[in-house]
Amino acid sequence: MEAQMSKALRGVIIFTAVEIVTLVAWLIAAGVPFRSGYIAVAILSVGLFVEHYVSVNVGAGRPPFGPLPPNRF
Repeated sequence: MEAQMSKALRGVIIFTAVEIVTLVAWLIAAGVPFRSGYIAVAILSVGLFVEHYVSVNVGAGRPPFGPLPPNRF
């Protein structure tokens, strides 16, 4: 049986990816050198993922670091 990703988790991942791409492109366009910025992008990715995870839970009235809300079919 295939494990299915929750809609909330999928949304958190998509929103985080869009925001990371936008912010990194903005920094590059602003002239910030990107020689060894991969660690910075990794830190940004983790931080934004945690922020979005917490915001989904808080918005649903759940504990910030608890499980994401279940799918609504």
